[in-house]
Amino acid sequence: MSDTYPLELSHLESLFLSDSLSIFTQGPPDAPINHLSPYPTLLLKIGGAVLETEQLKCAAQVSMVLAELWMIREVTKSSVVVGSERVGLNLLLKVYEGIRALSAEPDMQSLVSAFGEVLEDEPGKKEFAAQLQRIREGVELESGGSNDDAISDKPSGDDESGDSDEGRPDHDTAAAA
Repeated sequence: MSDTYPLELSHLESLFLSDSLSIFTQGPPDAPINHLSPYPTLLLKIGGAVLETEQLKCAAQVSMVLAELWMIREVTKSSVVVGSERVGLNLLLKVYEGIRALSAEPDMQSLVSAFGEVLEDEPGKKEFAAQLQRIREGVELESGGSNDDAISDKPSGDDESGDSDEGRPDHDTAAAA
């Protein structure tokens, strides 16, 4: 897998980026205040694209690393239109393609490790999976009657109230009110 992505920039896209980024653009959130931009190479690449697109009257191809793509993504607004060209949206689409191309599965796994797998902890997912398993095993819901009785794993008795809110997280707040 390559460490760079060839980003093709039109003349207006390169001008937009040149206008949006400066040596004073703040870097990552943990960078010291009044610290110069950590992206001087990116600024040189964009400057080269401006010159190339102006002189040759064609798009310029610039090799970007992942951090540079994220920086471009950060300064690009999808609503920017210059003349009739949707510069912002066009740039975002190209940048996200580059980010996707440079982001390997191990990178995604590190994000999942850092932030957790959201899908595994969705409310109701385990219950739905159990219900689906029962259906696959042939213990399908009977037609007629209440579906709640067929789905519920709890014994039905008079000691449990269907309206009880004791198991709810907001029970203490509701009881106090």
